[in-house]
Amino acid sequence: MKKILALLFALSISPIINAQVAPPHLKYFGFAIIDCLYDDPLDADTITNYIAEVDSFSNIAHMCVYDYNDNIINRVNLMNNHCVLPIVHVQNIFYEYVDTNGLGGENFDLRYNFISNWDAFKTINAPILDSTKIGAFYIVDEPFWKGMTFLDLDTVSSLIKADFPNIPIMIVEASGALPNLQVPTSIDWLAFDEYGIFDPGTNSSFLANLTLLKSKKSTPYQDIFLIIDDQWLPSYGSAGYPPDTIQYMVQNYYDLAASDNEIIGLIGYLWPGGLDEFGQLGVRNMPQSVIDKNVEIGQMIIANFSPCSTTGLSESIELLQLVEVFPNPVSNIVTLLFENINNSSVELIVFNLQGQVFAEMENVKTNSIQLNMENYQRGMYFYTIKNNNQTIAKGKIIKN
Repeated sequence: MKKILALLFALSISPIINAQVAPPHLKYFGFAIIDCLYDDPLDADTITNYIAEVDSFSNIAHMCVYDYNDNIINRVNLMNNHCVLPIVHVQNIFYEYVDTNGLGGENFDLRYNFISNWDAFKTINAPILDSTKIGAFYIVDEPFWKGMTFLDLDTVSSLIKADFPNIPIMIVEASGALPNLQVPTSIDWLAFDEYGIFDPGTNSSFLANLTLLKSKKSTPYQDIFLIIDDQWLPSYGSAGYPPDTIQYMVQNYYDLAASDNEIIGLIGYLWPGGLDEFGQLGVRNMPQSVIDKNVEIGQMIIANFSPCSTTGLSESIELLQLVEVFPNPVSNIVTLLFENINNSSVELIVFNLQGQVFAEMENVKTNSIQLNMENYQRGMYFYTIKNNNQTIAKGKIIKN
């Protein structure tokens, strides 16, 4: 998602409105560049997967595919173990850069071998390609801004929909190309990106573009996402807006989404910083007040929908009240102590940041589990406890 418009901040900052419950039409909240093999240059750590940082207030997350031979099974399982559904970005499987003749200076066409690419990707990743594991296929970023034709877009969308009719298909268009946008009937989720607007709910340009996007729907069943300008750029600072003011912008996006029944989710652009320019801050690089605002809004929205339960996360509390992990950090034996209601059978899964499973215990009917981690490498591990295939608790274990 490119930054395509000049800074259009309002001249004043309105106070945050602390909503307590998200309206039921808002089901999804997450961030771009969560699992895209991208290491944030603004920190000292080597991290390319940020799901453990956002899982407590997200239920969707952006995942990149760079080649049709990519095996994303472990990556998808990792997100699912964190009760998050990936939005799988498959553009590179189908399209390639050809010249500079697009509206935005880039022109993409269908690859000659896109069908065989897709078939190979489906074969490799067959175990996880269903609607219980995948949130959506994000088939292309800013299609008409990148010079694509309706035929190129419809061909791919129809192909994917024929194979996976229950998995939503998503596109995000650049605001400058909205007049050119044509939406295939096989598309499910629509959004546009427009940046540098402090309050989209009162900005005439943004509202006009939102109305235009809605007019492009080809069926009444297509839903709208808002792309939050959840970043800070040096140009924002030059205009007099320090990083902590982004919390107010995030609130303004939420307020607009909460007031519009056609909007079903929000995606923050972006979590890690430095992607578009070195001085760019993602949410994780900004003051705690900005992080807290995203957490507040995300937790309100995911209370309406959890991929781990059709009735929401509150169901977990009925089955499992508490998990105590000790010692943590651990050198060898770690104990997980919990209240197991009516001695119901639970399953423990322990995995690493890459989604590789290191331990799995089934049919546990006690209230205590011991795990020998003596031979595990140092680092961070995650556990989930499931009952009837639903995650009812999760947490982290640090291995010394």
